[in-house]
Amino acid sequence: MPRKILDISLIEDNKSDLTFFNIEEEETNETLKALKQSYVTTNYKDETILNLQNTLNSSSEDTSKELKIESYKRYNNALDLAHKNYITSACDFIENALEINPKDVDILNLKGLLTLLKCDFSKSFESFYTAMCYGNNELSRKYVDMLSSDEFKVFLGRYNHSIRFINEELNHESIHILDNIIEEDPYLIEPYVILSLLYDKLGDIKKKEGYLQNLRVVDKDNSLFEEDKKEDTLEEKEDVKIKNKKKNILPYVLVGCLVLGIGGYFVHSKNKIDDLNSKLTQKEDKLDEADKQLTQKEEILKEKEDELDKVKNEEKEAEVKVEILVSDEETLYNDALNMKKNNDYKGAIERFKHVITSGKSKKYISESIYQVALLNEKLGNKEDAVKYYNKYINTYTSKDQYYDDAFYQLGMLYYNDGDLEKAQNTFYGLKNEDPDSMYNNSKVKEILKER
Repeated sequence: MPRKILDISLIEDNKSDLTFFNIEEEETNETLKALKQSYVTTNYKDETILNLQNTLNSSSEDTSKELKIESYKRYNNALDLAHKNYITSACDFIENALEINPKDVDILNLKGLLTLLKCDFSKSFESFYTAMCYGNNELSRKYVDMLSSDEFKVFLGRYNHSIRFINEELNHESIHILDNIIEEDPYLIEPYVILSLLYDKLGDIKKKEGYLQNLRVVDKDNSLFEEDKKEDTLEEKEDVKIKNKKKNILPYVLVGCLVLGIGGYFVHSKNKIDDLNSKLTQKEDKLDEADKQLTQKEEILKEKEDELDKVKNEEKEAEVKVEILVSDEETLYNDALNMKKNNDYKGAIERFKHVITSGKSKKYISESIYQVALLNEKLGNKEDAVKYYNKYINTYTSKDQYYDDAFYQLGMLYYNDGDLEKAQNTFYGLKNEDPDSMYNNSKVKEILKER
């Protein structure tokens, strides 16, 4: 990831800084790989696109040269800290840089990547989308697409379930999901935090420490370590007090202190559990709100897509009608046969019907009637299939090509639909009208014998 150039002479007065945030495909540094390749596993989009666009369209003045230089320093500090896996501090520096220079695409993209690692996906989306609006660059566009993708929804569902399982005391189920997320993307920070808190709640100190060690690898200065230091300091002070008292008090007082110490331990554990549950509840509330916002946006987008599809279909139908009107019956008939081969039954039916109503040749008309009946049967349109089979039977004679075919298909349609009486009447008709037909076979004879 490039450092910002601090030479003030390179900044033009009449332009805001839109330095492109380049990323090479091959990268040897593992932290940078994480920043580039972290899979979106997330939760929500805090600001609507409309609000973001209103902000971008506001007539704020460009950042001065001096402030840009200061923002570059903080950007470079954030970049250096990210290289060393001090992600929490890097986030603080990038926030400061953004306050000074809010339209810089590089700063916005770096904030997006850092907040993505911290699993603050609402801020990540906002940063990438804002950067895309200012600079329309490839990196921003890539992550906006990822945060709006179907894969994102799948991970969001899994992540939400892991939180809800904890609140429902299904701790092992939650652990299973979070472990899988870590295995798939070991650079995401939040799963380590939740699992360490969860094992602390369960009293499994060994596993808690294991996840804290892993957390130190991906975020060396995570705020969770500060909380642990405070707790350890308080416990050490308490131990010193107890040791001093041991030297000066009677044995029965010692017993009383031990009892009080045990009680204090349980109160302390309960407070930690309550604090964990409170944090998880707040997180679930945010996720639920994000789900609602995402659903609303998806519904609006679906409506727009439906409207667009409707317009496209209407245009396509209009084109088809024009094409049909200007085509001769032979061309239409051959087009319909090609569509049938390609399983476009509806398009084929439309053209066969036009041949039936506008054609002049018996060959094309009769075969089109039979094809319409056959294709409607394939599509499950039984009423239309019956209508056109009967149309063929009533219009033509046993000398025509599909006469006995139409009889047989109609009879089997009735039979498969459970209407034995109509099936038998149809097969009696076939036997009388075309006694030499190959369709007067053993199957038909068996159906005629059924009662």
